[in-house]
Amino acid sequence: MLDLCLEYLKGRMDQSIKNVFELSDDLVVVSPPADLDGSKSLKIQNKILIFISNIEKDSFSKSYRPENSHSSNRSTISSKPLFITMTVTIAANFATSHYTDGLKVLSHLLAFFNRHNNFTRQNSPDLPRDIEQINMELESIPGEQLNHMWGIFGSHYLPSCIYRVRALIPDSEAILSQVGRIHVSDTDLTKREN
Repeated sequence: MLDLCLEYLKGRMDQSIKNVFELSDDLVVVSPPADLDGSKSLKIQNKILIFISNIEKDSFSKSYRPENSHSSNRSTISSKPLFITMTVTIAANFATSHYTDGLKVLSHLLAFFNRHNNFTRQNSPDLPRDIEQINMELESIPGEQLNHMWGIFGSHYLPSCIYRVRALIPDSEAILSQVGRIHVSDTDLTKREN
């Protein structure tokens, strides 16, 4: 579900960048700025990075009242929806010779998310099936915390913007229904069938 959320935002960002800057290749990559060993991949150079820097339970979930359908004296029981808040960083990882290009693209994305900060089924019918809505809010982080964050990710500071991203997953059981492979080293993990 987290991957679907970031992949969806990546797709929207790439689509907007391609339209404005007349590019044919994708420019956005779902990736942290450095690998676990601190090395930097060439695949993310001169790219816009999107990655999660924190995940927490969303506090506004307490005010949510699920809709139950009542027909012929029956009511439906469904699991409580999952509300999460992610801190998502969007960073321009451009070489010195292309630094201003990275700033142009980052400026465009700030304007894009200022106009499009709420993705719902009504305005974004292409939302992944297991995500009901995504809300984005630009976040300000004090300099000391920002330095600490970049240190944790094993990178020097990159021009970036940080968003508080709230996602509503309509049925937490839907997370369990995702099927796919996870590639860890040389091992393929698949979901166990019950």
